[in-house]
Amino acid sequence: MTILYTPLNEHDIFPREPEMSVVYHEHKNCPLMCRESADGKKQIMQVLSTDPTHYMDPSLQPGQWLDS
Repeated sequence: MTILYTPLNEHDIFPREPEMSVVYHEHKNCPLMCRESADGKKQIMQVLSTDPTHYMDPSLQPGQWLDS
């Protein structure tokens, strides 16, 4: 591990990701927390379901992009 001492802001060293907003969306009767990009695409951040089968569905895993 390296510690970097610098007068620069952390965002100058580690640039921010493109602007995305957090939205709550329901897909296949499963509540999800998603990041929505400027072009309207949604990427799953977290599954918010109480149904265990939703967690086993590969199309509902965090990081997946939702089909429109």
